[in-house]
Amino acid sequence: MKFRFQLTKKKEMNLNAAKDFWQWFEENEKSIIKRYKTDGRRLVFEIDQKLQPIFPYYKGELEFQLGFNEGRGEFFFFHLKNKHLMRDGDTLGTLMPEAVKQRWRYILSE
Repeated sequence: MKFRFQLTKKKEMNLNAAKDFWQWFEENEKSIIKRYKTDGRRLVFEIDQKLQPIFPYYKGELEFQLGFNEGRGEFFFFHLKNKHLMRDGDTLGTLMPEAVKQRWRYILSE
């Protein structure tokens, strides 16, 4: 008799993708700020493409929001009451580089 076991995917974030995201964000910060005001739709799509690999277990649409006024930015990440997104969204915030933290505030929200 043969048994087949299907391994379930763990609901874990991809830490390497998270680090890559923040590296990309830091390297493109000036462009992100400029495009935020002039090309918001494409910027949101591009950021979404960078965020998706961080949360491979989440099949819905990720929700986030950017704001930038008077030299200070805010990056909102919405966990949507999903305990895994809440946990991993918190971790994503802790990975934000110090240089980025000087100009941006990461906010995890429902």
